[in-house]
Amino acid sequence: MVPESYATAWTCLYGNLQIEKGQTLLLRGATSALGQAALNIAANAGLNVIATTRNQARFEKLLGLGAQRVELEGPGLSKRLTGGKKVDVVLDLVGNRTLLDSIAIPHRHGRVCLGGWLDGLEPIPDFNPLLQMASGVHFSLFGSFVFGTPEFPVSEVPLQEIVDRVEKGIYKAKPVAVFSFDEIREAQRLMESGQAFGKIVVKL
Repeated sequence: MVPESYATAWTCLYGNLQIEKGQTLLLRGATSALGQAALNIAANAGLNVIATTRNQARFEKLLGLGAQRVELEGPGLSKRLTGGKKVDVVLDLVGNRTLLDSIAIPHRHGRVCLGGWLDGLEPIPDFNPLLQMASGVHFSLFGSFVFGTPEFPVSEVPLQEIVDRVEKGIYKAKPVAVFSFDEIREAQRLMESGQAFGKIVVKL
């Protein structure tokens, strides 16, 4: 749970987005396990995090994890965000459906990383970067499937530092629920309910 989620979040934030203390990060899909890992890392690094969720009942949880502001995820978020072009970096974990909206959000020289596909892999309709990408905005994507290749060695991620922070409670990475193998049906029901708000562990 910790290695995959935190290694992916760390690489998206420090590698693709090149985050710096004091920046404002828009984190779309913050209630996923990957989103929570990214929120933990970014808040601890001194970023001002605007987190999104489709469930208003989860606002308090995200604020407790370090978000300074929470917005409802949905169409046209770029138009609903107030304060003009004050977002420095965007980590989009929702996926292709929100990408065009995400690239309209950061200021010139800002960065956008597509790092998750919570909403599936439906093609982006009529995607024309020449007409739809904001000039001066840097876009990239990252998928955890590249870990272990020569270009993306896992050794680049400070996993021991991450685990130490989890152990000290700096990063809040406990699973939402732990089940024995005999309780696998209960685990399945919780997962399908959409109420898990994090990782579910089944012990063998």
